[in-house]
Amino acid sequence: MKKIKFLINIVVILTLSIGNLTAEEVKIDETLTIHYKQVGEGDTTIIFIPGWMMSTDVFEHQLAHFEGSKKYRALTYDPRGQGKSSKPVEGHTYQQHARDLARLIDKLDLENIILAGWSYGVTEQLAYLNQFGTDKLKAMIMIDTGPDITGATRDEWVWYLNDDSDGYSRGFTEGIIENREKVIAEFSEWMLENPTPEKVTWVSNIARQTSSSVASINNATGFYLDYSRDLISQEGKLPLLYIVRQEMKEVADRWIKANTPSATAVYMGKHMMFWERPKAFNHALDNFLSSIEGK
Repeated sequence: MKKIKFLINIVVILTLSIGNLTAEEVKIDETLTIHYKQVGEGDTTIIFIPGWMMSTDVFEHQLAHFEGSKKYRALTYDPRGQGKSSKPVEGHTYQQHARDLARLIDKLDLENIILAGWSYGVTEQLAYLNQFGTDKLKAMIMIDTGPDITGATRDEWVWYLNDDSDGYSRGFTEGIIENREKVIAEFSEWMLENPTPEKVTWVSNIARQTSSSVASINNATGFYLDYSRDLISQEGKLPLLYIVRQEMKEVADRWIKANTPSATAVYMGKHMMFWERPKAFNHALDNFLSSIEGK
């Protein structure tokens, strides 16, 4: 019995295998089991981190791109409270998400990591950088979010205004609780360049896997985070790639050139460009990977 319990606690449990794609679970602690998917078997691991209320499903085209790779392992996971991972009552901050990520990395014994966060997933990866440094990191990719969540004006690369005078943050904090379906539908549509009913439904169904309370807490606590210093500190030290939606090119490009001028920046599509424009996105990703090989 002791041996069985030991195995349950530490073994990565295989739940699905299709081709080279495996969907697995790993127990982080007594309250948290992380669901993840991976393909490839290279020495370098690219970890794709979903955004607010999203899951591993959104990175389906990136996993397909790296299937069978001998250079790279591509891995994506559902943060706590999202997708198929555990839904504990506590721990719904991006600082805790980063600690969960560190535990996942340790459990899977990963080295030579490229973190690739999307949206609030960027905040999660920068929270990891802030707490755990770069010892295990080879590079970082920021997908459509900067290091600071709030700013004084819309001329800054931020999601919200400091005083929330436009009510944008309130809509994703109070609104997701008061009118869940409306917020999910509108947010899903906004993220897409071509929001057909089928696409909006698909994204909305992913979002529905996260409770309104968890979504609200994550957004509310994210409002206060600014990891600008942490990201700027990596200028010239860690290879950086930004892939940003086209409408944010002016403000994002200004921040990037002023603070991390050696970084690579690519602009395309809307918020889910990696899903809607997988060929262009994966091409930009491959170019970046080629540029850092051997570093």
